[in-house]
Amino acid sequence: MTVLLEVVGLSGGYEPVQIFKDVDFAVEDGACAGLFGPNGHGKTTLLRTISGLIDPWSGSIVFDGIQLNTPGERRTRKSRNLNYDLLVRRRMDPKKVARAGLIHVAQGSPLFPELTVAETLSIAPAPARAGGRAVDPDLPFSLFPQLKERRHSKTRFLSGGERQMLAIACGMLAAPRLLILDEPTLGLSPKLRLELASAIHAIRQAGIPIILVDQDVGFLRDLVDTLHVFDHGSISRVLSKAEIPDHETLMADLFGGVH
Repeated sequence: MTVLLEVVGLSGGYEPVQIFKDVDFAVEDGACAGLFGPNGHGKTTLLRTISGLIDPWSGSIVFDGIQLNTPGERRTRKSRNLNYDLLVRRRMDPKKVARAGLIHVAQGSPLFPELTVAETLSIAPAPARAGGRAVDPDLPFSLFPQLKERRHSKTRFLSGGERQMLAIACGMLAAPRLLILDEPTLGLSPKLRLELASAIHAIRQAGIPIILVDQDVGFLRDLVDTLHVFDHGSISRVLSKAEIPDHETLMADLFGGVH
């Protein structure tokens, strides 16, 4: 398969604290790459950096053959009393990233609370890449029939599961070449987790590559081709689907078993 996303030697964080260092990560076209690791070890920060929401400190992010970030190392802030981003041009443009087709559905499904479901879906295609493929406007309702019933409801009145469905639907309407899903099942019931797993499987069947983060190895194992274990700001191992252990075994490997 062709490598669609290639991250090499990527380092970053929130100045002055470095969160991750020298991360190498690749996603093949048509594949689903899982990312698993303890809370607070930098998974979300890594994904926010890949999608351009946070400037990378060093390394390269190449998507579909094009480097998205400015080469070289980021300069250090000279003063904590100045807004660095007002003085120095950003090294990565998240709008350019989205238009290239790298679409990030962030953790916590951030949405506009006063917009209805229908209004939210109507603006979702805005980040779509220039000249990108047309997306069926009824796609959200085929993936998540509940959204059709709730299309006139404001998003602040939706349940947690419905908000997550809406966030993923918005990501799909943006015509992704690669879809990043950061903990889409966080805080959801087992029933809703199964519904989301079915929707993610349907997205996979449509040939859209995915980066999927979740805290349940069993959930990931059913959907991914490879599992990247993220530990203390770096990828400690990459497991094929056949090598992925159960949740308890992997957690014991990370934190030590009970003897």
